Amino acid sequence: MKKHLLSLLAATTLLASCSDLKKPEEKDQPQEATADTAVVYRDGQTAGDAAASAAATTENAADKAGNAVSNAWDMTKAKLADVKLEEIDLPEVTVRGDDQYNVYALEEKVLFDTDKATIKPTATRALSEISASIARRHRGKDIQVMGFADSRGDKNYNRELSAQRAAAVRDWLVKNGQVAADKVSLEPMGEAAPVASNATAAGRQENRRVEIAVRK
Repeated sequence: MKKHLLSLLAATTLLASCSDLKKPEEKDQPQEATADTAVVYRDGQTAGDAAASAAATTENAADKAGNAVSNAWDMTKAKLADVKLEEIDLPEVTVRGDDQYNVYALEEKVLFDTDKATIKPTATRALSEISASIARRHRGKDIQVMGFADSRGDKNYNRELSAQRAAAVRDWLVKNGQVAADKVSLEPMGEAAPVASNATAAGRQENRRVEIAVRK
């Protein structure tokens, strides 16, 4: 009887020892979760918590990056006054600025035919004057080309047209105006930020424009 009891105890001890002979790297590792279980490991986070936390971190990082870009070009609070530059003498080119920006503006009728995004040959002189001014005063600086529309028609159409027009001006500056492509960004404004009333034909004409902003 005693021999039987001792044998049983020895077998139990052997089994316990075998269970502790796991590889060192296998100890204290989380076990695989099934479809309807959640793993809690060390810090008390479930797998779902960890995934949600990672997603939130990524989203916050993206938001911060987006806000940084937006704030870098936020001219809504800027008090831009008319600026007279000696190299700008064409009446169709206007310039406004402050201690951070210079903004060159051209109305739609100078650059494009109605509902078109192809730059007219007659716009070359005005764009050349602007690009020469940028090269003289702001060479190597960041540039943002903004397209604007009036409030007539579909908002999505107006935004898309303003994007195409801004891109056309950007492409002209890169090809002909000594401007590096990686220094130019686009901002399709659509109907936003009108400079005149959309209730009159004259006001709508002023609102259809392209502005080239240069950060000093």
